[in-house]
Amino acid sequence: MEHFSEYCFQTLAKERPFDWPGQLEKSPVTDADIQAVEAAWGYRFPEEFREFLMSYILPSPTWVYGKFYGESFDDWPGGGTTYSPELKRYLQWDEIPDDQEICVLEFNLSGLEEMADIRGHSLQENIERLSWTGTAPSGYILLGEFTGNYVFLECETGRVVCVDHDCYTMSHQSEVENIREYQSLLFKNFYDLLKCLFLGIVCDGATSELMPVE
Repeated sequence: MEHFSEYCFQTLAKERPFDWPGQLEKSPVTDADIQAVEAAWGYRFPEEFREFLMSYILPSPTWVYGKFYGESFDDWPGGGTTYSPELKRYLQWDEIPDDQEICVLEFNLSGLEEMADIRGHSLQENIERLSWTGTAPSGYILLGEFTGNYVFLECETGRVVCVDHDCYTMSHQSEVENIREYQSLLFKNFYDLLKCLFLGIVCDGATSELMPVE
């Protein structure tokens, strides 16, 4: 039976939004590999993230696009910027139409790239290497970044949160304390991240709810 993560990978592969390889590479990660990391760190990964790790290997580099709805610029993650895939850059403020309600953000999923490729390193080593912030053993796995924000999977709740670069790096607090104090909700769970970034479903920037598919 095909898992939802596999469906998301296969759907995105058809779009080829970046230099996607000609064929998806199946993940060698097993449930035992995941359990070993969970035992070492003392917490359990969200089920949808476990499924993701056992589906396919996310290639490097991985740049994907998320669409966000907002009645005002303040409702948009990233401060109201919107990316133009045609121009291959973010638009200037005076280039954004006044009545535009959907913005596009470019995500760099560097924290997930080749995480499931355990042929040279263990899964724990891969997560520690890719989650270079050092927060993974404490339950915050770095997924990537966008428009000056780091994106983390909060394993205790299953939510996907973001933290502004400046708030994260300029504080005297520990990295995990910074996340807990300055985080903003981006997606309610990892599946919603896949639906938005892999399937193109629009997310309401103000509520983090996915919009109905017409």
